[in-house]
Amino acid sequence: MSAASMAEWIMEQVRAKKGKPIPSHVNYFYCFGGISLFLIIIQLFTGGIMIFFYTPEPDKAFDSIVYLSNEVPMGWLLRDLHRWTSTLLLATVFTHMIIVFYMKAYQSPKQFTWLSGVFQLLMVFFLVVSGVILPWNWRSYWSFAIWMDYVGSWTIGGEPLKNLFLDTFTISWAFYTHVLIIPLIIAVSLAFHFKMIKRYGISEPL
Repeated sequence: MSAASMAEWIMEQVRAKKGKPIPSHVNYFYCFGGISLFLIIIQLFTGGIMIFFYTPEPDKAFDSIVYLSNEVPMGWLLRDLHRWTSTLLLATVFTHMIIVFYMKAYQSPKQFTWLSGVFQLLMVFFLVVSGVILPWNWRSYWSFAIWMDYVGSWTIGGEPLKNLFLDTFTISWAFYTHVLIIPLIIAVSLAFHFKMIKRYGISEPL
């Protein structure tokens, strides 16, 4: 069997399993959601490996990052791939939301699809913020300080919330939030998001 025949057979199997043809109006602008999912998978893979080298302690966190970057074979590539993919993920999710908003896909009956997407954008943002804190170098410290000042500036509940964060903050808390709590929330939200897409379909252009 040739490579072309094999590829055609695979596509036929995919179409048979899906049971639903891809709408004719779908173009490259509809791909940002899928790209975001692909980047999330990269983040899970690279982050899952980095866990074995990171130490969530204030006096060891940065040294463990230096060891990963300089001593572990291809560790620098692993860290840079994780770091730059996180930035790209935030950009693709944001772009996806802009396109969905432009197409007015937030309207009934797809309002829950839209709200779950907005929630995922917020969670991805928290992932980026918590990830910046983990190395606990000067950039991490001042990023955390700036965000705390921003939270403290909120008119309603800002100062109490800021004090709560400062009183309970530890590197371990940031670490488990980054690698466990937020990913679990995103996984549940993605499952709901895909369920809504399957139920109501892909929006057509205006």
